[in-house]
Amino acid sequence: MKILFTRCFLLFFLISSSVFAVAETDTTSIGEGYLKKFLQKTQTLKARFQQTLRTHDGEVLQQTEGTFYLSRPGKFRWDYRTPYEQIIVSDGERIWIYDVDLQQVTVQRQDVSLPASPMALLEDSSKLYANFNVTPLDEREGVYRLKLESKTSDTDFAEIVVGLDKEGLRFMQLHDQFEQVTDIVFSDISTNTKLSEDIFEFIPPEGVDVFGG
Repeated sequence: MKILFTRCFLLFFLISSSVFAVAETDTTSIGEGYLKKFLQKTQTLKARFQQTLRTHDGEVLQQTEGTFYLSRPGKFRWDYRTPYEQIIVSDGERIWIYDVDLQQVTVQRQDVSLPASPMALLEDSSKLYANFNVTPLDEREGVYRLKLESKTSDTDFAEIVVGLDKEGLRFMQLHDQFEQVTDIVFSDISTNTKLSEDIFEFIPPEGVDVFGG
């Protein structure tokens, strides 16, 4: 089973009610502040990621890893390296999904697929808040969790949880309609460095099957 863009893309604590009331207030101001800073200030991003798909009760179904790139507005790339090689590229207009093993490419317009997906998080704050209700959850070791709930029922994800600290985005947790959970944890994060435009360009290799357009 391979994880595609539409299905891809942890912290909890227990304290007294009086302390929680204070923590919730701090989380509201600091956590959302980190989210808005990330949305407004981060123009490019490169990071390693580890992605785990599991059932709601914790059984691990698949683990993958690779490299993620972001260039605003609207460009991103996921390079999955293990256990299956897969490339997902947005050039700002279309999203290309290339399954290397199957020699198959699927392409779809970005303006159709993006708004109700987790990738809205990688756009600007107006798009995010237009499509999601944002609720602060908690904080642990400087990482603040926020819950994103889609304002429409036309989405693959019942709930998205993101974790941010003062450096930016640290993880995404996606709860889908099949009661499965996808955790994406970022590391080796580099922001606002120059990224080659070639990273966000995709030309289907000769001989592969191309679907969509």
